Amino acid sequence: MSHRENEKITIAYMTADWNRELVAVALDAVNKYIGAHKHIRVQVFNCFGFALHSRDARFKYRIYELPDLSAFDGVIVQAHQIMDAYALESIEERIMKAGIPAISVGGKMKGCMYIGTDDYEASRCMAEHVIGTHGAKTFLYLKGAERGSYGEAYNRRMGFIDACREHGINEQNISYIDGEWQSIKGKEAVEELLAAGADLPDAIVSANDEMALGALGALSDAGVHVPEDVIVCGFDGIYSAGLSEPRLSTVRRDFRRMLTTAMNLLVRKINGREAEEEVYSPYAPSFSDSCGCAQHSPAELLRLKQDFYFHMRQLEAYYYLQDKLTAALFAAVSPMEILDAMEEYYEIFGSPHMNIFFNQFYYDAISGDGKLAAPDTLSFSDALVLAARGGYAASAEKKHAYLTCARAELTDLGQLTEEAFTIFYPLHMNGVMLGFMVLDDAPTVTEMNLHESIVNMFVFAMENSRQRMITGKLNEKLDALSVTDPLTGLYNRFGFERYGTDLYKEICRRGSCVRVLFIDIDDLKVINDRFGHENGDQAIRAVAQVIRESCRKDDFKMRYGGDEFVIITGECKADICGRIAAHIASQNASNELPFPLSISVGDYVSDEDGGESLEEIMARADERMYAQKKQKKEGTAPGYCKKIEGKMKEN
Repeated sequence: MSHRENEKITIAYMTADWNRELVAVALDAVNKYIGAHKHIRVQVFNCFGFALHSRDARFKYRIYELPDLSAFDGVIVQAHQIMDAYALESIEERIMKAGIPAISVGGKMKGCMYIGTDDYEASRCMAEHVIGTHGAKTFLYLKGAERGSYGEAYNRRMGFIDACREHGINEQNISYIDGEWQSIKGKEAVEELLAAGADLPDAIVSANDEMALGALGALSDAGVHVPEDVIVCGFDGIYSAGLSEPRLSTVRRDFRRMLTTAMNLLVRKINGREAEEEVYSPYAPSFSDSCGCAQHSPAELLRLKQDFYFHMRQLEAYYYLQDKLTAALFAAVSPMEILDAMEEYYEIFGSPHMNIFFNQFYYDAISGDGKLAAPDTLSFSDALVLAARGGYAASAEKKHAYLTCARAELTDLGQLTEEAFTIFYPLHMNGVMLGFMVLDDAPTVTEMNLHESIVNMFVFAMENSRQRMITGKLNEKLDALSVTDPLTGLYNRFGFERYGTDLYKEICRRGSCVRVLFIDIDDLKVINDRFGHENGDQAIRAVAQVIRESCRKDDFKMRYGGDEFVIITGECKADICGRIAAHIASQNASNELPFPLSISVGDYVSDEDGGESLEEIMARADERMYAQKKQKKEGTAPGYCKKIEGKMKEN
């Protein structure tokens, strides 16, 4: 035995629970494995993914970016659960960069050993049974989400197609529907088929059980008998397949054995021993009621009854805690009270402990130490705050700010490394990554996906509370502050703080230069003294109108104070000064004022690297404006018109 085999091993495990049962079984197998191998620690990075194509789909996969893989000894990726090709490619790159052993489950990945099922042969076996034993000649095939010419969905479809070809089934007798692995897609496919009045196929063959069960439900609702009117079969052998009516014919896979094998292979590789690069786990066709091959094992029926009773007990306990937690969340009036509720009812997850970490900026926002409007972000900040702890001794000190740590420290963070098994779930909503939750056991309600409902409820409560805080703060300022100048309708100083700085940051985020124009009305004091303040105000309004006409709608335009104005824009190459000069000339040509308007303009454009602050840019624009004004007074400015006093004397 090598020295390495006596050392602690830390493994990162990446999955997504769009198919809850497959993940629940896999996590249970991993948990039992490390229970028998005390030197192994596993950190699971999981995300809720049943809505495969929701607008936050790409967002949730950011959980895989949280760990520093170079701090781990090995990686397991449950690849057949991760439906996003970009996410898988990103994981591949990070694994190869870390240079550590890795194994993928259910889908082949670059730089990884592989364990899975011979999906091609298993699918071909099921198709041959439906054709050879039951004489099916016409088919509806429900496809999974394919990622090119490889993977489970592709191999299962090709196994079905080749079986049909070998039995002389004409391609015209096969229809294909993109079911995308989802039950609702299988249901909709059958509903559309029936609504169109088309003849039913002899068999509906599905790339997984989820879609097949959706099809079974739609057929039952329409009064279509299975298997008398149409045969239905699936793939995977999930728990629901054994409870359906009729029981679903499927291909059973031993996921516990598959994950145990994966752990063994990875540990061998980590210890520097030889390990097979590819392993195919056994599968077993289960021909049952839905294809006309009734198989009712008394032992299996007893197991299903026992499992059903167990699930009912779980649900009873879950709903009891859900009622209490829901009431506490709705009664909470602040983010900290929401965190109190999560700490009190953490047992709803069925895990001994619960930890909630927030990105530093988000915790600052909800605690009043930062901006309430959390910035848009797709990932995790470098600084993290442990804001809620369930299952630990109460601590009066540092309530809801128990610990601040760097993101890079997570792998070796004290209270997390004390546990042999931990699961990380992302917390996000509407473009903001709040942080993540950590449990130290697989949730007891994983198979029913109920933990996602609680996490979503918590996130909604947090964001609603933050929004209420924002509204309250704004309402407090409404009477005292107005963002616009009453004389010109342009923004004032308060508008600058709220919108001007935001535009500056947005332009910088785009990697563009920032342009500031500082404008001053020439000789406004002379105008006020000679023509009165009413005409002076009219001059200010006229210049404000010139600025509006010369700028884009999205540019920031403000009356800086008195006779000074500021423009902030990302339009760095356009001739804004030329437009302003043209509008000033047009204003003077109209003779609406008893005097000509003249302004001095300081125009400054920042570098695109964003190295200058907004204050610095404005100061440089202000300096240029005063330099132009000085030139005018000295009579050296190009194109400078006769001084206004002279014009007044002419009048």
